[in-house]
Amino acid sequence: MPKRLIITFVKNAAINGQYSLNPFNFKHHKLNFLGIYLDGQRVPCKPMELNYESENYIRAYHSLFSGFNRDKGIYISREEFSKGYAIYSFDLTPDLCEGSHFNLLHQGNLRVEAKYARALEETVSVLVYAEFQNTIEITKSRHVLCDFAN
Repeated sequence: MPKRLIITFVKNAAINGQYSLNPFNFKHHKLNFLGIYLDGQRVPCKPMELNYESENYIRAYHSLFSGFNRDKGIYISREEFSKGYAIYSFDLTPDLCEGSHFNLLHQGNLRVEAKYARALEETVSVLVYAEFQNTIEITKSRHVLCDFAN
């Protein structure tokens, strides 16, 4: 399982070669529900229920701070978030502490559920960045041992 998950949505044409479109324009596309499930259990305990038209998206904006384990600015304001910087971050570590220490490895199923207020007007690609906890060890005899268990 990944220890961090970052999800965003972008127009499919923008990442598939239409040069007039910006592939870094992460619009919300009227997303109104985003849930992460590990082995059928919700993470965090309540999925995000969003309404961008009534400016009810503070949990999604806050996920940028909690998911990146930062308590200071990230140079994206709340107003900018809804206008092309809609990035959703989730800390999936058991202790929600995403530090430099190692947690126990966990095998299982991960499911992302997204719902929209209206039908999508065009094809949208979901970009997912998953960060895993792995080790690479070099012995004194110069052998490289990799632990990519995930």
